[in-house]
Amino acid sequence: MNWGSSLTEEEKKWQDHFDRRLETVGGKNTYTTAFLDPRQLELAEAVLRKKEGLSYSVYGGYPEAERNVIHVFPAQFQGGLPPVRAVVIEWSGDYESIGHRDLQGAVLALGLRRDQVGDIIVLDRGRAVIMVLESKAEYICSNLAQVGRVAVSCSSVDPDRLALAKNNGKEIRGTVASLRLDSLLSLGFGISRSRVVRLIKGGVVMVNWRPISSPALQLTEGDQISLRGRGRLLLDQVEGETRKGRIRLRLKKYS
Repeated sequence: MNWGSSLTEEEKKWQDHFDRRLETVGGKNTYTTAFLDPRQLELAEAVLRKKEGLSYSVYGGYPEAERNVIHVFPAQFQGGLPPVRAVVIEWSGDYESIGHRDLQGAVLALGLRRDQVGDIIVLDRGRAVIMVLESKAEYICSNLAQVGRVAVSCSSVDPDRLALAKNNGKEIRGTVASLRLDSLLSLGFGISRSRVVRLIKGGVVMVNWRPISSPALQLTEGDQISLRGRGRLLLDQVEGETRKGRIRLRLKKYS
């Protein structure tokens, strides 16, 4: 799906707000955003490309981070990376008892905003990493004692100390009648078309980090679909048609 240069009213307002914040950068003054999703990062960089005399760095704690922080500073200075910290969470017993959604809910229940939290990476054997703004790391470690009913321990570390492997996703192959959004969601998450339509109309689905309300939206290779609370799909490759005219494709699913 090609968005072109079109922006929604909400996106225009976001860019205007970001542009106004950049007016404070100069002399010794810098500006650091909260965590941005990929669409917000794209919007921010479009503004920054038009600004002379400003430099910036982008960091989410590891190279493949989906959510990132931008640090903007005068071009004549070396600004450094944005202040991102990794909170390592560990638990024992049933390692599968805690997932991405549980961790996010537990951290937000401490009073944090969603944009103060970056990527959440669930590792093996009862370990997970949550990228957060540096100013919130010790607060989380001091107050997060359990996730759901499971007791956890927390520590704050420099993200560079962690060897986080790239998440290559789970490969899903199948056929669909068309590249409609509802067809791909149904295949990728294994749920009925009727339920998929309700989810889309309920406002919990985004394509390329934009809210979508039309089940009939046609997608193309490279498009990413997010289903709130369930994960993300990448339309990785369209592989041709079957003899009956159905479309063969490959998806990658990220939890």
